[in-house]
Amino acid sequence: MRFILAEDIWVLDALSPAEWQLIRDLPSVAEGTGFGAGARERLYPSPLSEEVIADESTLSQIEDWDELIRPELEESFARDRLVVEKDLKNARVVPFPDFAEGELADHDSVEVDASLPEPLFHRVVVPRGHTEPWYSTLNQARLLMNEEYDLADAEERLLLRRSGVSAMDEERLLLFAQYELYSVVQSILVENLMGD
Repeated sequence: MRFILAEDIWVLDALSPAEWQLIRDLPSVAEGTGFGAGARERLYPSPLSEEVIADESTLSQIEDWDELIRPELEESFARDRLVVEKDLKNARVVPFPDFAEGELADHDSVEVDASLPEPLFHRVVVPRGHTEPWYSTLNQARLLMNEEYDLADAEERLLLRRSGVSAMDEERLLLFAQYELYSVVQSILVENLMGD
């Protein structure tokens, strides 16, 4: 994957088939598809801490939250995911030679096995005005994934770095890859588009 920044757009370019699959799944992950109710509730935490003793006033605040704020948040999140879905539907397939010609010209050591099917890469062009919805959707997905699978655990990440991919089963490794890809894209957006 590479990131391209232009005046009115930004581009996720040269997405490998695996990266494309993870990015394409972003809206459904952010929606909470396949996650438990507890994980989905992470997106809408109570306005009061667990230490607060419930009385008439606090119960009223919770009712207001459930009636006014939560539906508004749900609608906002759904609108953000819809923007991302539309951008993803406009993604284009870029055959390997089309984007790699210039990239590989200086690297004689790179060999492509002609007997294998040509890999197809993807390019997602995003209007700058869609940056906030993308950030929101990435954040929703990461919050849900961490709540469901506890992916932010520092010890497990350290084990992965020290012992390599063989230290973890494939399914868990794929979850980490997805979580990290979403983190990287979020960081790119913050550093390049949201700091102004």
